[in-house]
Amino acid sequence: MKTVLEVRTESHHFRNRDIIGGDPALDFVNTVTGRDQSPRDWLDSYPRLLEWAAFVHLLPKRVLRALAKKAHKEPAAAAIALARAKVLREALFELVTRIVSRRAPTKSALALLREHWITGIKAHELRFGGGRVLIDLRNDPIDFDLIASTVAYRMVQHVLPLPMNRLRICQGPNCSWVFIDSSKAGRRRWCDMAVCGNAAKFRRFHARSRQRPSAHDHKSLNAG
Repeated sequence: MKTVLEVRTESHHFRNRDIIGGDPALDFVNTVTGRDQSPRDWLDSYPRLLEWAAFVHLLPKRVLRALAKKAHKEPAAAAIALARAKVLREALFELVTRIVSRRAPTKSALALLREHWITGIKAHELRFGGGRVLIDLRNDPIDFDLIASTVAYRMVQHVLPLPMNRLRICQGPNCSWVFIDSSKAGRRRWCDMAVCGNAAKFRRFHARSRQRPSAHDHKSLNAG
């Protein structure tokens, strides 16, 4: 039976090193870190969700300002929208982990993604400008679920069309961040070599050092 780990929600201010997914849709999944050992959820409020969306440039600033103003006036509705966004986030993590392990995604995860994706499509319009067809957000009334629907839109339009063998889950302990491997060789294993990669190298070095006989051990063997 799989052990369900308790997720701790904590305050967090996003930094450049938190953005490693290769697309905002995957960076949204990574707002939970340490899923394999001690999960921490960095989205402790709807304003924090807005902070994340601004940091990854998910939506125009004018839209985020409007959402912040609306959330201030309707905090209960904003909190419900945050909960819905988190349900989508877990469905996306399940989707990616199954793809990475060469298993079919669950129907429920696909259905939830489809629901938000369709909403994301409806939030956009096509217009012609500069000699080309452009995709823009509609000027409809701002909806609290716009962040989740935009994440779903990007997941379907930008992430899933990529070669699925380029989707990765960091192999570092207490991480489980997901990312697109855009390296030339296609052998990236870590979310960040400077963090999980170096930690893994240190653990391997430490393990080898424990197995290697010390000078004192050699003297004892020779004395015997």
